[in-house]
Amino acid sequence: MSGSESARGAAFAHGVTPPQPAGVQVMSGRYTVFSGGVECGEERWRMVADGDRLIVTGEQEIVRPHPFPSRLAYRVTLTSRWRVTGLELQWHVGEREVRALHEATGERWRVQVHAGGHVREQEGDYPSACEVETLTHLTSMFILARRDFQVGGEHEFPVLRIGPPVMAVSPERMLLRCVDQATIMSPAGPVRAKRYVLTLPPRGEEDGYTFWADEDGLVLESFEGPTPVQTWMRLVTLHRG
Repeated sequence: MSGSESARGAAFAHGVTPPQPAGVQVMSGRYTVFSGGVECGEERWRMVADGDRLIVTGEQEIVRPHPFPSRLAYRVTLTSRWRVTGLELQWHVGEREVRALHEATGERWRVQVHAGGHVREQEGDYPSACEVETLTHLTSMFILARRDFQVGGEHEFPVLRIGPPVMAVSPERMLLRCVDQATIMSPAGPVRAKRYVLTLPPRGEEDGYTFWADEDGLVLESFEGPTPVQTWMRLVTLHRG
């Protein structure tokens, strides 16, 4: 990047969502957020099918003892093949407000970041294999929807990472490995799930994190670090359809 300052299961074929009338809710849910093992916030989100697009909106609020209390509102637009084509972020931390507008046109990604009365613009490549990661675990679901994993399998790919403090793009490489499979608890009861470890080469696993996701790729629980010990986020409410 260059800068100038109903369930997916039966309803969705793997990697493709069928066209739907505008405004049909696919699912909605709520995550609780933890820091150092202490609950410190929540994220509420909703996914809607709009013709051949998916639109995901959500709000996240983090409070102390998290070291960076903040509020985030987001809107993600995806194609029927789960490719992110647009992202709007409005982030508040203390008295600071940042508004970021991201848009893909073909294989180019463009950004406008509004903060402190200034506008920063950024533009770069967005090849077909590239993914987008931002502050919601739903972006992990989008990534998993575009790839098949078996236990022991892995995929490495380019990723546009978008986050604080400026909500612009940091191009990286991402390695996602499937390391385990089990039946775990979800808001709907016991479900089959796989555990993944996410890292950013050349950094090692100690700088990554792990999470459990159900057969639709929806993250059920994530952990601080590469082992499933200390919870980071947990899905506590889920409505399908």
